[in-house]
Amino acid sequence: MSLLLCLLFILLSPFAQAITLLAGEVPPYVIRAQQGAPTGMAVEVIEEAARRLHEPIEIELMPFARAIQEAQHRPGVLLLPPVRSQARETMLTWIVPLLDEAFVLASDRRHHPTPLALNEASTLTIGVLRHSLSHSLLLELGAPSLEIVTAERNNADKLALGRIQAWAAAWNTMRYAQQEAGLRLSDLVKGARLAKVPLYLAASPDFPPQEAKRWHDAIQGMRADGSLARILLQYDYQAP
Repeated sequence: MSLLLCLLFILLSPFAQAITLLAGEVPPYVIRAQQGAPTGMAVEVIEEAARRLHEPIEIELMPFARAIQEAQHRPGVLLLPPVRSQARETMLTWIVPLLDEAFVLASDRRHHPTPLALNEASTLTIGVLRHSLSHSLLLELGAPSLEIVTAERNNADKLALGRIQAWAAAWNTMRYAQQEAGLRLSDLVKGARLAKVPLYLAASPDFPPQEAKRWHDAIQGMRADGSLARILLQYDYQAP
């Protein structure tokens, strides 16, 4: 085979064209499967958008904190599922919001049966995911006692055991982690809201604007035809 044909084969290969999606492991948006590729409501939305765009994707699953860091420095990659904030505004390309989420304080009914108020945060040991929005918000509030984890499942276990007094996270993430840990949803007491924000499809800072628009338009099309909402309902998504 000639050198020219070899080069053409490489350029036309689906592997050469595949775009990398950095998927921070935050169930139920991004879920590590026991076998095969990761799943989750945000992953399924992006997979459907990619199918409509005829765009092959390669999903790299990693801890959320690492995904945020890598997306800032790796060229031409997509990122799931960050929250847009003032601190992150210039760090990433913000393509399109996927869904709304409420970040809340929660307690275990057996240890603290009444909903937690925001002014109680300074008196509690609170479990948070590293580099999450909850982590940032509680630091801004000056909460003195934070227990940092790399997976929300750890917070579910610690709350049930009484090792933390409160848990700060997205409500749908709490519900998923609680069930994953084999704990009753009825034991979770939803308390004060820290924030209501959209979760985004984002990308590296150098992501081409014309490509960002293609992804934006594909997902907006899914929102318009109801397919995005149908995917979320499959995961028992509760809108804030």
